[in-house]
Amino acid sequence: MIKLLFILLVLFLNFLYANHKFTEKELTYIKNKKYITISNEFDYEPYDFNRNGRALGYSIDLLNLILKDTGLKIKYSTKSWDELLKDLDNEKLDLIHTIYKTKERKKYMSFSLGYSKVIQSYIIRENEKEIDSVKDLFGKKVGVSEGWGEVDFFKKYPQIELVYLKNFEEKLNALSLGKIDAIINSTNVANYYIKKYGYINLKISNPVKKVEEVKLDDHHFATLNKNKILISIIDKAYDNTSIEEIEKLNKKWFGVNYTPSIMFNDKQRSYINTKRSVNLCIDPDWLPYESLDKKGNHIGLSADYFKLFSQKSGLIFDIVKTNSWSQSIEYIKNKKCDMVSLITHTKEREKFFNFTSSYLKIPIVIATKLDISFIDDFNNLKNRKIALVKDYGIAKNLKEKYPHLNIVYVDNISKGLNLVEKGEVFGYVDSFSTISYALQSEQRIKLKIAGEADIYWNLSAGVRKDEPILANIIQKLIDSISQEQKQKIFNNWIVIKYEKGINYSLIWKIILFFSIIFLLFLYKQHLMRKSINEFSQLIDSTMEAILIFKDNKLINSNESAVKIFSFLNKKQMKGVLFEEFVSKESKDLIYKEISNSEETVEVLAKRKDSTTFHALFKKFTLKDKNINVISFIDITHIKQLESQTKQAQMGEMIENIAHQWRQPLSTISTVSSGISLNIDLGVKPSYESISEDMNRIVSTTKYLSNTIETFRNFLKEKKKKKEVNLQDRLKLVISIVSDSLKSRHILLKNNIKDETFIFTTIVGELDQVLINIINNAKDALKENDIKEPWIELNLVKNKENFLITIEDNAKGIPEKIIDKIFDPYFTTKHKSQGTGLGLHMSYKIVTESLRGELYVRNTDSGAKFFIEIPYTFD
Repeated sequence: MIKLLFILLVLFLNFLYANHKFTEKELTYIKNKKYITISNEFDYEPYDFNRNGRALGYSIDLLNLILKDTGLKIKYSTKSWDELLKDLDNEKLDLIHTIYKTKERKKYMSFSLGYSKVIQSYIIRENEKEIDSVKDLFGKKVGVSEGWGEVDFFKKYPQIELVYLKNFEEKLNALSLGKIDAIINSTNVANYYIKKYGYINLKISNPVKKVEEVKLDDHHFATLNKNKILISIIDKAYDNTSIEEIEKLNKKWFGVNYTPSIMFNDKQRSYINTKRSVNLCIDPDWLPYESLDKKGNHIGLSADYFKLFSQKSGLIFDIVKTNSWSQSIEYIKNKKCDMVSLITHTKEREKFFNFTSSYLKIPIVIATKLDISFIDDFNNLKNRKIALVKDYGIAKNLKEKYPHLNIVYVDNISKGLNLVEKGEVFGYVDSFSTISYALQSEQRIKLKIAGEADIYWNLSAGVRKDEPILANIIQKLIDSISQEQKQKIFNNWIVIKYEKGINYSLIWKIILFFSIIFLLFLYKQHLMRKSINEFSQLIDSTMEAILIFKDNKLINSNESAVKIFSFLNKKQMKGVLFEEFVSKESKDLIYKEISNSEETVEVLAKRKDSTTFHALFKKFTLKDKNINVISFIDITHIKQLESQTKQAQMGEMIENIAHQWRQPLSTISTVSSGISLNIDLGVKPSYESISEDMNRIVSTTKYLSNTIETFRNFLKEKKKKKEVNLQDRLKLVISIVSDSLKSRHILLKNNIKDETFIFTTIVGELDQVLINIINNAKDALKENDIKEPWIELNLVKNKENFLITIEDNAKGIPEKIIDKIFDPYFTTKHKSQGTGLGLHMSYKIVTESLRGELYVRNTDSGAKFFIEIPYTFD
């Protein structure tokens, strides 16, 4: 029995570790995919070839290794390279590999991270002159293969004659026989073929320089863009593969002493001998990656890299001291530094930098206070304030992937973490190792790492734009660093190991040792305690009160419930009957309307001291166990907002009534004064004159009565969902505000067509929003003293919703506050004129009650409000 449990546990852990980084969508893809079809060439040794119907090579072994624990099965399709590219395009292949990323391919393919660093070199005959640049091939013949990345490279040079050959072996034969003058390929591949097949009259010349967007320096896995989820799975599986296993493959296919050799050309050697020293800028406060110690010395992970670079090249890297990363960037622009050690490659920075390939890949995490729950998706952060060091290139990646983030820039990590501790920002974003190092070294016990972004920080070296030779030298130095050297540097500085590869043999030994003693006795209890703790942490992290009842008695609650219902602690709440938490007025409602449903209703809840408060109530019943899980959300603040808003709206409504009554009352006053004056003067009015005057008074009185009826209907209309005519609602709103606008000489441009348009809404709420926005526009026009003021209404019918726009010519809303106008209590008016609640309540009505969207943009004339409302909603 013990043996069986042990085997099942090991298998479960093996599966768990292999899949813990995959999303639900990725796991579903793996589950539904019976197998993936992968490319296999006939003869691209040592990466990808076929012998006796068996797929072989470095790339094949790597794929088998990284996918072995994903659950994906592999089926290889062996064809020529050109045919494989066509099969991918026709969706007969799921994945193609050992492929270069080019500008053209990026239009329709998704690429993995590079998995094999390649030095591309010219291959020529032994007695030929060395090739220093592509210009040395002008007027000569170069062998290429259809569909290979080299074709895009050489097409930029019409001075070179391209000779198309089937594969690499044909190109080597043609070169050896003098039919062509040169070819290009990976140094590793060329060495492999020359030695294995005895091409003694061929040699490898200088490396090929990168040209524009054509980069032939990394091998990738690739799919069609529509299948990019497979690339995400492969990248994560690769990250989860141990360095030791990958190094075994390198040694198997490229030899025990495999390290890319450094071959400096004449210009590079001359540069090194002449320059001798390079001015290097770093981030002065970014441990464990890099920093300056108290004596001004360069320390950290990048320092170890540049010590190796100095040993391999003979260059001396002199540190230029700066106060911040932003200053380091400025020093590059002002040519006080020749390069920076670690930088993110962005399009904007290409104006000042030449970038090497990435040599550090770092996970991005967020540090928050201890009471924040685990953040499994950065999209859930929405508009929360997140601190980030100014001029970090990762800011663009974060903004692109998570556009709702509200980023606050700081000078360094310490200032960012200080803002988190003070509660001025929600969290601080940086690399995993940097935050871990800071939390430990600075003993910030109130903070923790609360989540990881689904992006990585790929760091390169950045060389000043006017130093292209130095950039090529640094790239060669980076390429020369072996995986063992990288791992050693990493281990020297990363305090908390971020293990992605799993040592299964070690897990086996540990489990074998402990399972015999503890497994049968403690395993179940351990899981139960863990589940209980996780459940407690989960419910304690919520803002609503959660109460769990069994047989009508409270058996558990969360911390929010303790505070909301004014108890001292959870223990004091245990055993209290359900009836003690709701007022007498709400008991009948709860038992009658929602006894058998999960409907959310508004109730009067009751605290321990018997005081009541407004709350939203919802119940979920576990019928099998007679357990009720009940949640209360305190909405006292919302009710206060609604009351204040209604008072403000009532004042505005009275103002509108006054404007509508002013002219009719003036008419009655004029007529009656005229009659009185005639009597005083002894002038006897005619019967017709008296009749006409009386009719005018009666007519005007009816108008006043109708006006009162209109406002009474608007204010007392029941707020319930039903079908209404949109045009009727708009006419009602216009009739209410028109006289007020006329009195201020504001032109109302009503562009809404008079046609019947029926939709479902909560009666009165949309009217309230429209009146509120029009009144705000009216006030803005007056405040800015607009000479020819106007307000324009438009209606657009879309497929699933309608769009109402309200625009004015009051010069717009200042950009620094436009994002705040829907916040509660935010107002630009004097306290005696505005509460700052009108637009906030309008926003809540549209987004929560009407299930739509409300937003504002500045136009050339002024502000334009957009109201999108669905035709129907649940």
